[in-house]
Amino acid sequence: MRRVLSLVLLLAAFAAAGSMVKFSQTIPYSGKPIMLLFDSKTCPYCEKMKKELESDPILHREAVKFDIYRIPRDDYKSYTVLGNPTTTQNLQMLYKVKVTPYVVLLSSKGEKIWQLPGYVKPDVLAKIMSFVEGVDSGKYQKSEWKEYLRKAGVI
Repeated sequence: MRRVLSLVLLLAAFAAAGSMVKFSQTIPYSGKPIMLLFDSKTCPYCEKMKKELESDPILHREAVKFDIYRIPRDDYKSYTVLGNPTTTQNLQMLYKVKVTPYVVLLSSKGEKIWQLPGYVKPDVLAKIMSFVEGVDSGKYQKSEWKEYLRKAGVI
């Protein structure tokens, strides 16, 4: 009985921790880089990308360094992003979101570092996230992206 109770408590704690990809209408400063993932209810590649953030070991290792928030394009909501009030529509216009999935990578201070329209394979997304985290920590300059991607074998 004790084992069953322990297992139930462990599963409850895991469920409470939730997915790595969060939904919140308030996106605060946390000291970590931020990923905004614009998705849609009808987008199979959005679901695939969210699952890969959890299941692909290389991508997951980079993703844990970020706060990841989904922005549903289907639902028009009010948000507070890094202290600024906005809406789904304003965010889509600000980042020129026309497709899903659509990834916006921000520094921990809210500076846009990268935008990725459409589905991105896990190995490529992991390398881009590593670069963004490096820019955020001062390891790289934003202007070094081409050299970084060449060395990483992406281009």
